Amino acid sequence: MELASELKERIDLILVSLIEHSRTGKPALIVSHYDADGIASAAIMAKVFSQLSTPFHIRIVTQLDEALINELANAFKNYELFVFLDMGSGEKELISKRCKDKKVIIIDHHELTKESPSNGCIVELNPREFGINGDNEISSSGLVYLIARHLDVKNVKLAPLAIVGALGDLQDRGEKSRLISLNLAIAREGMAHNLIKEEISLRIFGLRSRPLVECLAKTFDPYIPGLSGNKMACYKFLKNIGIEPEANGSLRMFSSLKKEEVRTLVTNLVKYMLEAGLSSKDAESIVGYVYYILNEDPSTPLYDAREYSALLNACGRMGKYGLGIVLCLGVRGSALNEAIEVWEEYRNRLAKYLRLIHSRDIVEEYRELYVIRGDIVGMEERISGAIASITSGIFSEPKVIVVLAKSEREGFLKVSLRLPEMLKGKVDLGSIVHAISTEVGGSGGGHKVAAGASIPINKREEFIERLRDTLAGELL
Repeated sequence: MELASELKERIDLILVSLIEHSRTGKPALIVSHYDADGIASAAIMAKVFSQLSTPFHIRIVTQLDEALINELANAFKNYELFVFLDMGSGEKELISKRCKDKKVIIIDHHELTKESPSNGCIVELNPREFGINGDNEISSSGLVYLIARHLDVKNVKLAPLAIVGALGDLQDRGEKSRLISLNLAIAREGMAHNLIKEEISLRIFGLRSRPLVECLAKTFDPYIPGLSGNKMACYKFLKNIGIEPEANGSLRMFSSLKKEEVRTLVTNLVKYMLEAGLSSKDAESIVGYVYYILNEDPSTPLYDAREYSALLNACGRMGKYGLGIVLCLGVRGSALNEAIEVWEEYRNRLAKYLRLIHSRDIVEEYRELYVIRGDIVGMEERISGAIASITSGIFSEPKVIVVLAKSEREGFLKVSLRLPEMLKGKVDLGSIVHAISTEVGGSGGGHKVAAGASIPINKREEFIERLRDTLAGELL
């Protein structure tokens, strides 16, 4: 895989730092985000440290702020190397102040903040510094993979984890939901080594491993109003379009459908989604590129890279961080069974909140945005981001999606924001949220199309008002 010389030099610099630290025999701390990309990143870095015989500790977190950085610096004061994954580029100032006596490596793909100072203790790898879009060209797990691959060519076997992380971060922004740029290059490297297979298919969860009725009910990306989360409605839908959901007393698998039945299913799904108010782009996204991991059992959710990422996301959102890590490290059996159970519970919670949103029971509508009041119905912080992503495809009006949820931090609210397709390119949510959340005594940031923040509860109205004012000015 050919890399730009400046990017390769930065990878070399980080690898040198990792190797130099390994010679000290002292432990390192990995701090990573709790979503699929963060968990996959941490697992790949764990492989790197293991190969370098470096003792390490993994800490998975929901958000990086001053309180957490202080906690980490105190709890791990005897650790000389801190590695921040899938976070840190927007918090270099805080990190440099509190961790100035540490060696710090930041591997992140989020927006770089203007006020971040250069500091001799920090070595950073962010694709944006090299003109590479961190929103869709490569995620943090892909960056850590490049480091692992540079350490040892045998680490090409970790390419599937990089793809799982990218898909978990919704970086499949190419035509028909295909990966692009460096993500595609990593996928092709995996294909060349018979690790990954790419093909066009229905993008329905569990298509190879579950009955079709369950597949439809468990599909939330894309979200299908009235079908996602409702098994009985899916059964009736199949009956109504002339496809028998059962055969010989058992629910049918997708593989049992005849070619004409497959065409009927695709045509009617797209028609149903259009009639439910989804855009033609969202409706047609039901068909697209899928990525299979060839060394995984086809009867499990780990075979389809998107399903694998869904399991990791569920583990992260439900606080089962260690479970997600051990899956990435190759543990199966009871760990996989437990992960599937966690995923089922996670989907049930998603379905509950999405029903409330679809009925508008917890939705406040303004000219510039929709506010989802998850905080008044006990929505968990870890679930808010997924709800925001799914909800961005539900409403037909081009407004920013704002999801409020209860925070794990006392006295604070978690805010997750998404920019709908029709507004992409018009505003930079990450920069806007970083500025406003800081102004109200919180913290936040993210991408142009997806951002998050932690704000004081008593600043909720002020945050929304400032956000509305800013968006009104930007979108005029």
